[in-house]
Amino acid sequence: MRILHLSDTHLYGDPAARHYDRIDTTAALHGLLSRCQGLTGIDAVVHTGDASEDGTPASYRLLHEILDPFAAALGAPLVVAMGNHDVSVAYGETIAPGDRGATSQDRVVRLENGARIVVLDSSIPGAGYGHLEDEQLQWLRGVLAEPAPGGTVLGIHHPPLVAATTLLRGLDLDGLDQLASVLAGSDVRIVLSGHYHHEMTAAIAGIPVHVVPGITNVVDPVTAGDHEQSLAQSGMSIVELGEAPTDAPRVVTSVFPNAGDTLSDMSVPVYDMGPEQVAAILEAAGR
Repeated sequence: MRILHLSDTHLYGDPAARHYDRIDTTAALHGLLSRCQGLTGIDAVVHTGDASEDGTPASYRLLHEILDPFAAALGAPLVVAMGNHDVSVAYGETIAPGDRGATSQDRVVRLENGARIVVLDSSIPGAGYGHLEDEQLQWLRGVLAEPAPGGTVLGIHHPPLVAATTLLRGLDLDGLDQLASVLAGSDVRIVLSGHYHHEMTAAIAGIPVHVVPGITNVVDPVTAGDHEQSLAQSGMSIVELGEAPTDAPRVVTSVFPNAGDTLSDMSVPVYDMGPEQVAAILEAAGR
């Protein structure tokens, strides 16, 4: 099974809006997809959240105007998770309700090869960090109680990991132990996430977790020191799962210059935040 993993498009309903007053997010998405002309054998296109920046119905219509025909040309279903910038109710009322209604975008998408993709909505209205309600975990436990013939891929915006930077640690997913207890011993083969805007690999309950770089920008978690720095780049990954459940996933990632960069100078960070700015963001985001 081959999955094209995308995340963090941060689209706007207003075509004149720019992310950090610089990135044309629609152009960034179009530019990244233009790199995919040679892709074949894709079984699903998975977008792991922050589809929108402003949470407007117009932004979700734009997302699907771009990605629906793209995925259809690949012969693959499009699966979209909700992130902290998304508004789940707006998506549910504009595009499609989740399996448990319009207010939470939890759903199961079954693939032709017998596998399934389960999406969990980790967003909290007005907050930047992630959380799963007890009823969501109970729903997930019930879904996983019956294994899929081709195994399960779990998509969730907030990675079930401990982040690499101060800002992202404050915007992490809580309740990791509770989620791990649901996933342990299940047929979940990999967890796909976004949110961090940089590539990261780890595991929860012995299950691999892959975080894909953002499309609107890519965070530097290694050399930024006590600053939070993001670059005018866009990334995507191909996730390959072998037929045997014990086969380790194979993940390859590409990062390109951001096609929506209105400054057209990758040497200049999209943002460079010091510790005081980070503290203010965390306070505003709910932590």
